[in-house]
Amino acid sequence: MEKNTNLCVDLKTVMQQDVLLAKGHTYRGCLTRNGEDHYLFEEAVRLDRHGKRNPKLFDGEYISLVHMQNGRYQVHMRTIDASSGIDRNELAFRVYSELLNAFNIMD
Repeated sequence: MEKNTNLCVDLKTVMQQDVLLAKGHTYRGCLTRNGEDHYLFEEAVRLDRHGKRNPKLFDGEYISLVHMQNGRYQVHMRTIDASSGIDRNELAFRVYSELLNAFNIMD
């Protein structure tokens, strides 16, 4: 393993709950270099599976957003209970609203 120190870099963080990184706290997520001295850290949603390769960045009622190892994002849709009697237009609007919230994380 090579160790390297990058000085004077801009780090943008997308956190689930904390506003600032807490001292001594370990965060799970993805660190991406998106420029010469620009980095983006996106915190994963939950810690349910050890060694998870593609962390969830958004976990909603209808969809979840995953950051893939190749740098792309993938949206997963949950199964829908057709017997719930929800109006199709209402369901589509709820999914659309969650999708917008998930896309705001990708910024």
